[in-house]
Amino acid sequence: MNRTIIIMLLAGLVFGTCKKKESEDSSSLLALAYLSSSSGTCNGTTATTGTTVSNSTATLDASSGCVTGVTTCMDTALPSWIKDNFKCATGYVSGTNYILKSQNVPNTKSSYYGTSSPLYEARTTTGANPNTTASQKIVYTIPSTPTKGTGTVSTQGGLVSIGITVNGLAIFNNAAAPPDLLTVEALTFDNYGGHPQNTGIYHHHAGASKITNNDANLVGLILDGYAVYGKKCDNATTVTTDDFTPSDLDSLHGHTTKTNHFTTATYHYHLAYDSTATIDTLMGSFFYGNKGSVSN
Repeated sequence: MNRTIIIMLLAGLVFGTCKKKESEDSSSLLALAYLSSSSGTCNGTTATTGTTVSNSTATLDASSGCVTGVTTCMDTALPSWIKDNFKCATGYVSGTNYILKSQNVPNTKSSYYGTSSPLYEARTTTGANPNTTASQKIVYTIPSTPTKGTGTVSTQGGLVSIGITVNGLAIFNNAAAPPDLLTVEALTFDNYGGHPQNTGIYHHHAGASKITNNDANLVGLILDGYAVYGKKCDNATTVTTDDFTPSDLDSLHGHTTKTNHFTTATYHYHLAYDSTATIDTLMGSFFYGNKGSVSN
């Protein structure tokens, strides 16, 4: 009802033939602001991730940086560190949560698209993996105000994914599917550090070279609401000359300090050596915070 009245008011102000007074100009701007803040193509259950990608016809869209047909839509209500950095996914705020939806198809060439795909690229690793990447419908519900948990909730607990990268891909933890070891499974990573599991969910356990390469880049958002970065800290500046490798990480790969995205000291994770995996991984065995949920 209120929205209808404001629309009618706006129409009258915009299309009236008389010259508007200053107060009328202000009313018009207020109406526009209301409409902008109350709507958005990214917002709500109708928000989609675009056209379902088929491996046989998949191509990269040079303008979006995503696979052709995949939507990037970040609602204006999201914090700038998310809406200005995440793509190839749809995101919005719902109550006390961030909702992110992703088709989860890599915006790079990969052997896991299959040899008939325009995005096929032979990998240099030699491990056997018969799986093929496939379009998904992953929905992350992540607390917008993360809170510290017990530090004992497993990242291995049968979850579809434990986080999402800035280019819309699933993050897995520091373990391979039993009885494999991640050091062995790493021999199946494609040229960008990812691979799919048996239902086609492409994911990163370790480095994601499309995003980070021994730097302080933002890698993604974990299911507990905390960010994950590359191997270095950015020293809370935008320049790279003062980036450094942190020496105070806890057993969960994290610490509390300022970053370029957080002006108040905030807990976050880093790509780091993991004693369980015996290689660098994005996450360890446990969540620092209280996790949200994920479905597919």
